[in-house]
Amino acid sequence: MSRPGRVLHATLDLLDRQILDRHAVPCGNVDDVELAVHPDGRVAVTALLSGPGILAYRLGHRRLGHWLQRADRRLHADDDQRDRCRIPMELAYEIGPAIRVAVDADDLGAHDLERWTRDQIIDRIPGDRHAPE
Repeated sequence: MSRPGRVLHATLDLLDRQILDRHAVPCGNVDDVELAVHPDGRVAVTALLSGPGILAYRLGHRRLGHWLQRADRRLHADDDQRDRCRIPMELAYEIGPAIRVAVDADDLGAHDLERWTRDQIIDRIPGDRHAPE
């Protein structure tokens, strides 16, 4: 059973809004939206998109966006989960200055590339206070 929709202006109400998980932990911004056109001509937002390459792709840097998305997919090659950068609108339960979603931040892919870079490169630089002795 689907819920009745409400009228939103994607650029005003959704794009660039902070996404907060079910525990109010920041987990990225809305970088783009996925739309569907119904047979009667109505357009509906079906998902929020956030993560590596999404914003770059939206801003016209398609090559950079594609490269970042490929790098993220390689990091999760063995991960058979859904697209971690796509948040179905059914999970958004509050839309205001921030968008609250019924999911944990760790289940989203918005910061995976940053975490990998920190763990595999930055933390291994000699002189880092966290480097093993």
